[in-house]
Amino acid sequence: MIDVALCITQDHDLRLVALAVLVCLIGSATTAQLFGRIRASSGRRRAGWVVLSAVATGTMVWCTHFVAMMGFQPHLPVTLDPLLTLASLLVSILLAAPGLALAAARRRWWALPGGAIVGLAISAMHYVGMAAYHLSGIVEWRWAYVGGSVAMSCLLSAAACCSFRAPRLGRRVAGGLLLAAAVASLHFTGMTAMRVYLLAEPAGGLSETAQMTLGIATACAGLLFVGCAAVSALIDNRAQAESFLRLHRMAMHDGLTDLPNRLSFHEDLNARLAALDAGSRLAVVMIDLSRFKVVNDVYGHHAGNELLVAIAARTQAMLRPGETVARLGGDEFAALVSNAGPAALDDFLARLRAVFAEPFTFDRLAASISANIGIAVAPTDGQVPDQLLARADLAMYRAKSSHSTLPCFYDAGMDEAVRERRELANDLRDAVAKGAFELHYQVQASLETGEISGYEVLTRWMHPTRGPIPPAYFIALAEEIGEIIPLSEWILRQACFEAALQPDRGIISVNLSPLHLSDPRLVETVRKTLEDTGLPPHRLTLELTESAIIHDRRYALQQLHALKAMGIAIALDDFGVGYSSLDVLRAFDFDCIKLDASFFAEIERDDHAVAILRSVAALGSTLRIPVLAEGVETPAQMRIAAREGCVAVQGFLIGKPSRDHADPATVRATLALPQPLDKAAA
Repeated sequence: MIDVALCITQDHDLRLVALAVLVCLIGSATTAQLFGRIRASSGRRRAGWVVLSAVATGTMVWCTHFVAMMGFQPHLPVTLDPLLTLASLLVSILLAAPGLALAAARRRWWALPGGAIVGLAISAMHYVGMAAYHLSGIVEWRWAYVGGSVAMSCLLSAAACCSFRAPRLGRRVAGGLLLAAAVASLHFTGMTAMRVYLLAEPAGGLSETAQMTLGIATACAGLLFVGCAAVSALIDNRAQAESFLRLHRMAMHDGLTDLPNRLSFHEDLNARLAALDAGSRLAVVMIDLSRFKVVNDVYGHHAGNELLVAIAARTQAMLRPGETVARLGGDEFAALVSNAGPAALDDFLARLRAVFAEPFTFDRLAASISANIGIAVAPTDGQVPDQLLARADLAMYRAKSSHSTLPCFYDAGMDEAVRERRELANDLRDAVAKGAFELHYQVQASLETGEISGYEVLTRWMHPTRGPIPPAYFIALAEEIGEIIPLSEWILRQACFEAALQPDRGIISVNLSPLHLSDPRLVETVRKTLEDTGLPPHRLTLELTESAIIHDRRYALQQLHALKAMGIAIALDDFGVGYSSLDVLRAFDFDCIKLDASFFAEIERDDHAVAILRSVAALGSTLRIPVLAEGVETPAQMRIAAREGCVAVQGFLIGKPSRDHADPATVRATLALPQPLDKAAA
């Protein structure tokens, strides 16, 4: 080490040594930067960065060597072989390329052999360059120093490449210093290995001024090239960083409204919960738009998108520090409110409701939109993100089910209701699988003859622990959980089987769910059921509401025509409520219109109900479709139905739903009531 130090201080011009060290440090930093670009790239792009890194590294090593060589003062004439000097540059570049590529490969330990190859490139460049350095004297090499210089270069370069792979900036800076140390130690130890003996008086060769000039010019050229390479890496790095930021924003924000999306909302919620202090409150607010689907259906998706953008703009404008609103998807939004004390939360909810107070006006439409709002507050209602979101959702659905625009706060009873409904849904699945239902029949009778015309099939479910479950509840639940088609198929098969065993029961009417009507297998299911049970098609009537046709009119009508072609009668149920579109009566030849029971509840005291009954009966007569009155419970209601043109009745007056047959004599006696009301009295 003393010999190396003496070589530097006594045999070199320290000004050029300092310049060489500067070139070495800047070049090593550039190599570290370019190494990162190699690792971040792939394919042809990676190959390009390998080439640029090899050229920059080789140029740095060559310039460091050349400038330091120009600072060497052997006090002898010096000449340079231009071909060997150029060859030394090419050698450093060609050997550095595979070394850098290997060091940047996927496996971490490959940095060691890759770095060693870079060290060999530095060594080869130095000693080829020394071969181009001609002195007027005898040169003696001390091979221990030569071997030591090569070993130090390989070891320090391997360590440098390992440091380049580290994620921390400090380690990468250390890698640059290690590479600079590898270059400098190789050069100055290699120069120490050389001893020169004078043969004659110095004459000719490069002057000290020429060497100084060459050294400075080479340093400037090398720094210019290395600087350009460094700038290229910085520009590429910045471009990638900006691209990443753009992609990150796109990934975290809704493309339509530019509000934070579901992923961003969840990250924000997690971060706020983690930072929640004792005594602080965080409100999670779920927002579901009302009547938004109407805008989409009537005016199209473009209008719906305009509306969503306008809602997002209004909500962003009303936000204050600590508040954020995100779009989770469709017409569902959510908000977070930090430091949500009662006063602050009430203020936020008032501003949120004000967003929907004014109509949204566009070129083609003006829409009044309201929102169902549910709130869960941490830590009172939970401190786990999924739990808070679920409870805010429950509160929002409670507000939605009650058709209220007032915000609904979560309470523990909601969880109990959901748990009970979930348990009942599981029990319903088991009941459908086992066929654990019972069919009851409600008689239908002709007003003209008093004879029984048929029976409507009604399903009953006796829960083993809860007792009887209302049909309106478990039918809606079956539709919600996707069990309505299996349930409908069981009802149809069981009803046809029981009717086939009792020929005197006459026609049976089975209700058809709107979801079942959209089932592609419906027609084949009905055909196979009739074949398996032996029930004649003319003894089966399928009842459906008009809503079953509205959703997919063309397909629904195709299904109905196919069923009717089999000889099955089709009845329009619950007429008078819902859509009640006359166009449906024009589009399909129904076998019966069933007037909804709600008309008969007040028909004895409501002239409007009587007028509607009269109109529907007249319409049925004109279209030659018989009208059946449902829900007839009193003799007066029955007389009005008969007087206004209904051909049949169904209701508690002539028989309640039962497993047994109705008594024909009793039905006839009930329908043969004297003293019919005249129209003037009504």
